[in-house]
Amino acid sequence: MSEPTKIDFETGYERLKEIAERVNSAEVPVHEMCELFAEGKGLEEALTRYLSEQKTHIEEIEHGDGVKPFEIVSPDQVSQ
Repeated sequence: MSEPTKIDFETGYERLKEIAERVNSAEVPVHEMCELFAEGKGLEEALTRYLSEQKTHIEEIEHGDGVKPFEIVSPDQVSQ
């Protein structure tokens, strides 16, 4: 299995939208459609996995894990 291509979420999502537009266009050669489908499927899986990981991270924060601590003090006690 080859090394996965690194891509950020926004770029991957934009590429997936481009693929969908191309596949839905009037005339796409079969060989190109197969290549686009394979790329799109890989992107869909990676994007879904990323969103799932972010959801888990948010749920952990909601439960207090990884929360940055703060202490509310009077203005004259705030360190500069």
